[in-house]
Amino acid sequence: MNNVLEDSLFVCQNKKFDEIQSIVRQFLAEYVGNSIVKDNIFAVIQNYARKKEISLELLRFPIYDDELWALTFLKQNTIFVCVNTTLPLCKQFFAAAHELYHIYCYVENADQSYIKNGSMLDSATGDETGRTQEDLEANAFAGLLLMPNQMIHEQIVLYGLDKKLSEVDSILMLMDMFAMPFKAVVLRLFESETISHNQAEKLLEINSDQVMKRVMLTGKAKRWQFNGNGTESFGTLFEKVEYNEQHEYLTESRKNDDVTYLAQLKKEYGLD
Repeated sequence: MNNVLEDSLFVCQNKKFDEIQSIVRQFLAEYVGNSIVKDNIFAVIQNYARKKEISLELLRFPIYDDELWALTFLKQNTIFVCVNTTLPLCKQFFAAAHELYHIYCYVENADQSYIKNGSMLDSATGDETGRTQEDLEANAFAGLLLMPNQMIHEQIVLYGLDKKLSEVDSILMLMDMFAMPFKAVVLRLFESETISHNQAEKLLEINSDQVMKRVMLTGKAKRWQFNGNGTESFGTLFEKVEYNEQHEYLTESRKNDDVTYLAQLKKEYGLD
């Protein structure tokens, strides 16, 4: 269980958790609306950057390292967000939402150090608990953004899950609805006071292999357990190269090098 509950912002810094919850409510109203975010998290990040008039490149590609979920850094006044597509989709969405909080802190001048120094989200932070204050806040932000309290209660009522939330299959249904990892769903149910501390502890005692076995057997939340093969994205790279070529901004040798490199990328990731 690794103290997922006790080390959460909700338990160890409840006042700060309430502050993050207020930030998320305002953020949802301005940049998301009333829909469940799920795989639209990437569009949400881009919408935030567009409205704030900041330069941002969102990159999704395989890193082939399960320990590395995502990283964000600043280069020449452009924020680059990189998400590892070898991860299950639900973890990619959580990672993107986590990095969005670091971007938010940078843009709103709350704390610019993470982006300036480079933010890296590893599996220990994403799957268990944050190691730094801002990572703790970012995990709370991601959970609240992807699974808001109001939406939790609405879905529980709609699907009649209120008496069955201690059952694994009910958690899988919520995982499917919100495209969230198992532990993150359990933590959100606890944070929203939908389940008790004891219920959350018992659910967190179920290991990932048991969860996946049930996912495969029932099919619930299965679509979010696949990796991101076929969803790779390289931001505006392709269109910028084409633009430069059309306007003859590049030397012949540089243009040929770029064309060769892009051809390799397209072949490797099936983007032809």
